[in-house]
This record gives sequence, structure tokens and C-alpha cells, in this order.
Amino acid sequence: MKRRADLIDQFADLVVGADDPRRLAERTLEVVMSLTNGRSGAVFGHEQGRITLFASRGIDQHVLDAANTVWTSQRETLESGQPFYVPDVNSERRLPKTDGTGPVSFVMVPVMGAEGLSAVLYVDSFDPHFCTSQDLERLSKFSRIIAKAVGENVGLGVERAPSRAEAWESYLERTPVEDMEREKLLLLLNRNEWNIARVARLMGVTRRTIYLRLQRYNIPRERVPKTRPRRATA
Repeated sequence: MKRRADLIDQFADLVVGADDPRRLAERTLEVVMSLTNGRSGAVFGHEQGRITLFASRGIDQHVLDAANTVWTSQRETLESGQPFYVPDVNSERRLPKTDGTGPVSFVMVPVMGAEGLSAVLYVDSFDPHFCTSQDLERLSKFSRIIAKAVGENVGLGVERAPSRAEAWESYLERTPVEDMEREKLLLLLNRNEWNIARVARLMGVTRRTIYLRLQRYNIPRERVPKTRPRRATA
């Protein structure tokens, strides 16, 4: 496990030289989610006191609602460079009660640029306490890559996403169908612990079709235990 974490840290240092800002942010999210066993991830750009969806992997309306709620109540914390970590939404009084179908824990990590906050990195999980102190420190390292991606995208006309339902509709409208299919497949794989047979049944296709789509969307196959161990809740 330590070797895997060290390799990912090396990747974080090397990938700073990559091209294509949005793709760089998406690739970073994939690595971060793999590292933390995250359910979904997003990068929100920051401009003029508002946050805007910049890149994502596997998000849904729960993500947009959580990000907007935290931004409204914890803006000063994030702008000061401090992450906001919710180890269990069911015991977090500063957040509204959920319907039980969204993430159980999530973290929002500020991405600091030369002139202050430039973006926010969001990652969540269906498991409580999914981040250790080492994970939070490592996420801060990845924020350097996000800062590069968002910084290079300045002036390219990224749309600002409205809140709640309008934000989700805007996200769907500007996301290519192929990207949405890729995110749906990743979301189902992560939710079902990469059980190919189970995901194939859920999608109504054969296992061979799933393997072909993994190749088409350039998704490296992840091998995980049948039941991922939950982190201690100490």
C-alpha cells in the first residue's frame, strides 16, 4: 500500500507538465478517487466570490448541493486555505439532512493560486471517515496540479454553473454524451466494487461489453477485494 501511495505521489510531481487543462483536472480526479476509494470527484473553479464546476468524475445532484451548501457556510475557511472535511454527514450539524442516497463523507480542499483561492477540489465516499490525515495531506499535494489546470483555463470562457437543479441541467448540457457514458460506467464500477458481472447485469449487457467499454474509454481495470475494509471510526 505504501509503494502504491509513493508511486501516486511521484505521478503528482510528473503530471504537472501535462497539457489540456480540463483533461489534466479529470485525470487528477481519477487518481485521487483511486487513492481514497472515492465515489465521485469534482473541481470547482473560483472567481468573483463564486464557485463554478470545471471538471468532474461520477458526480450527481448530491455533489452540487453539498458543494453549494459548504461554500455558503464555510467560504472563509476555504479562502483561508483550510480544507473542510465531513467524516459523516449524519453527524454533521452544519449540513442539511440527506435522503440517505448520497455520499456519507466528503472533503473539500482549497486550491491556492498566486492571488489566493483559485479552485476547490471535492471528493466523496459512501463510507464514513474515508480520509485519514495522510490522505488529506496528499490531497493538498494534488491541489498543485489542479491549480495549474485551472490557471491555464483562465480566459477560456468557462460557464458559471447556477445552483441546484439548474446547475445539474447546465452540467448535462455541456457534457459530451461519451463522457457521460464513461462517468456512468465508472460510477457503477466504484459503487459495485468493480464486480464486472454485477455491473453488466445492472446495465443489461454482457461482461464482454463491459470489457470493451473499459478499452474504449481508456479506463484501467481496478482490482479490489470483494468487500473494501472500512476505516476505523476512532
